[in-house]
Amino acid sequence: MATNTSSAASSDHASALSQPTTEPRTARGRKTRERLLTAARIVFETKGFLDTRVSDICGEASLAQGTFYIYFQTKEDIFYNLVDSVVADRYLLTSVPDDFDGTVADRFAYTLRQYFIEVQRAKKFSRIVEQVATFDEHMRESRMKIRREFSRRIQHGIERLQRQSAADQDISAELTAEAIVAMINNFAYINLVLGERDDLDIDQVVSTLTNIWARSIALDVEKATANEANRTFNTKAN
Repeated sequence: MATNTSSAASSDHASALSQPTTEPRTARGRKTRERLLTAARIVFETKGFLDTRVSDICGEASLAQGTFYIYFQTKEDIFYNLVDSVVADRYLLTSVPDDFDGTVADRFAYTLRQYFIEVQRAKKFSRIVEQVATFDEHMRESRMKIRREFSRRIQHGIERLQRQSAADQDISAELTAEAIVAMINNFAYINLVLGERDDLDIDQVVSTLTNIWARSIALDVEKATANEANRTFNTKAN
């Protein structure tokens, strides 16, 4: 998850997995490419990665098989493109808006809520991504790279709070961020993706995990809020 991301960050991650490809020059070409991506996701979610063939994707898209290879090299290539898209969307959706009105804890809660809603919405595809990462080395490495990026963003947030004396300065920001990411990812995967708990109340989940997150860094909400108010004031004054 990211507590402060940008569209630029999302764009960077859009090329994390797939091989660089030339964007179709025509509206028709872009539409055809999106048609293949939409069809591929449907087939992957229905048949799974291993049982999906390029011909299945083309059949779902009602396109000739030769058309597929104009836009993608292999089944793996289109799958990586889909993963890139999901990751970029997740970065964007969990980004706290610049004009967000709330405390640091409220920002934590916003990020968590957006993340859980997105994971729940894309749980079928998320399940396939995790499965592919167990036998596809390229996918595994990229999966870990994405996880490290999420962890690094949380780490930077903790370090900023520590500089403001709004968080425990004796803890390791790096290790704490790793633990927070592990907690959130595993909770989402077990309960939302695998469906261990279908009866979960998202509001209660967000509230509980926000409290755990805040307490793990000994967050001083009042001090953090005051520092943020001062920063905003100084920015406007300049």
